[in-house]
Amino acid sequence: MPDAGLPEFYVDQFRMNVHAYGAAITFGLATPHPTTGQAQVHDSVVLRMSLEHMKIMAIILKKNLKAYEEQMQAPINIPRVVYNGLGLSQEDW
Repeated sequence: MPDAGLPEFYVDQFRMNVHAYGAAITFGLATPHPTTGQAQVHDSVVLRMSLEHMKIMAIILKKNLKAYEEQMQAPINIPRVVYNGLGLSQEDW
């Protein structure tokens, strides 16, 4: 059960910075109706952690998402254009 005093955020954007002493992920929300052609992102929260913590988090996220796909017997589909835009491929999953 969520803590009533704990803030919740919906985000649709993120960026991350990794350096020798740690890492940070900034989560944000894009404007719904951009006027300049590209959405402006309003940062909501920054999470900072050690590199070890981020690596463990990435492993656990992947493990849980794969388990969800198997349980539901349906992949979480991502359009090829999104993969390409991020310099990724479906094989990275």
